[in-house]
Amino acid sequence: MSRISVFAAATLLAVFSGKAPAESMPAWKPIFNGKNLAGWTAQYASKAEAGAPPASSYFKVENGEIRAYPTQQAGSQQPNLVLVTDADFKDYRLSLEYKWGQKKFAPRNEHVRDAGLLYHVYRFRDGDWPASAEAQIQEGDTGDSWAVSSRVSSFVNPKTGRYAPPEDGGVPTTVGKWGDWQRTRHGKVNEYPGWNTVEIIVRGDTATHIVNGVINNRVYDLKSWDGASWVKLDHGRIALQAESAEISYRNIKVRPLTKDDDMPPDPKVTEVWFPVPAKVTPGATPGAPPSDAVVLFDGENVDAWRSAKDGSAARWKVVNGEMVVAPGTGDIQTKEGFGDVQLHIEWCGPQLPPDKVNQDRGNSGVFLQDVYEVQVLDNFENPTYVNGMVGSIYKQKPPLVNPTLPAGTWNVYDIIFKAPRFNADGSLKSPARVTVLHNGVLVQDGYDLKGATAYIGAPSYRPHGDMPLRLQDHSHEVRFRNIWLRKL
Repeated sequence: MSRISVFAAATLLAVFSGKAPAESMPAWKPIFNGKNLAGWTAQYASKAEAGAPPASSYFKVENGEIRAYPTQQAGSQQPNLVLVTDADFKDYRLSLEYKWGQKKFAPRNEHVRDAGLLYHVYRFRDGDWPASAEAQIQEGDTGDSWAVSSRVSSFVNPKTGRYAPPEDGGVPTTVGKWGDWQRTRHGKVNEYPGWNTVEIIVRGDTATHIVNGVINNRVYDLKSWDGASWVKLDHGRIALQAESAEISYRNIKVRPLTKDDDMPPDPKVTEVWFPVPAKVTPGATPGAPPSDAVVLFDGENVDAWRSAKDGSAARWKVVNGEMVVAPGTGDIQTKEGFGDVQLHIEWCGPQLPPDKVNQDRGNSGVFLQDVYEVQVLDNFENPTYVNGMVGSIYKQKPPLVNPTLPAGTWNVYDIIFKAPRFNADGSLKSPARVTVLHNGVLVQDGYDLKGATAYIGAPSYRPHGDMPLRLQDHSHEVRFRNIWLRKL
């Protein structure tokens, strides 16, 4: 079959299979000719003494390789150097191979071997690395990103501190400062003994780092410092580092990008559309129950409550739209049990004579799931033990601050409660957790309870399911109003 017939057959196959012919791959272009350093300039990247030899003397080309520190004695003090292209590059894919030598030099005799591929080099600085973005070449860390007097954004898993795409838990992070070097760790180690291949795909102000065929870092929103502000960085020279370790480079080449080259993460990757959260209408005024609230007291009656002592009808009074403790009748609890909740409750302590002090002043309590108490007490000018004061998790955790208002004034609790979980054998799987805002001020910040409230002894857990909300009769005519909760 002729070449023309072969081409025609391939085209017909593509048409009938529904696939367009693949984009032809552009040719690679060497930027190192394998013979000499034509197209490259060697520079010092650390302070050079007067009369120091030319920076190019620290490099040697042989066998198609660039060798750094080829004749220097191992362990001797050696400068940092870079080989920089004379040309400027934009939108390209670069590939090179590197291999470590045996020698290491001061001041890094005791460190792992280190070098690097710099791209988007945009400014040279005396006695230091040129301002650029870096794809790290280092034993065990090849692919790390360094912002070298530049600014770089990426996605990092907050648990590991390493690169991770958004779909794997990566969150946006930005590093970089003029005159400094700041790092973003790679996601995977893929370095081999001997020759290794590093590629970078540079598309505008984004780049992908690839080590031996494995993507282990992506960066975006690269920026340079223009002396007054950070500006977009989308082109620059290419440089190779020599940093106190013998290293060889070869097969350094670039090619134009194709649409099949790795693209930066699409912002849509982090968009979640389903399930759609339920619509909730907030209360018409601050503190009013939203549309999905379970209203436990609206000022009309105590029908949602019963005696915690014997299950009979609640005997607390309703006066002027307020529910008032009837001292001696006992605690009351909701007829319904609850698990995780958002609770809103307003309370007002009675005016009492000055001889009523410590725990004998406006005392009551909000018991979540019947056994976990958030203390209610008049502590406006009434000292008591701090793990028993207003806003405390009684006998467990003092409040962060004391924002209480005087007796006769309405106080507000907004409580987020996560119920404990138990294993099938009754052992604790995860503790109860509570967050409390008192008059809009955070007083308990996600506290993990040690167990049920105990007046004497240490708190402990006993397995249970949903349990009622309980309000305490502590012999004081504490008033309550506007009690509602949301099941979470």
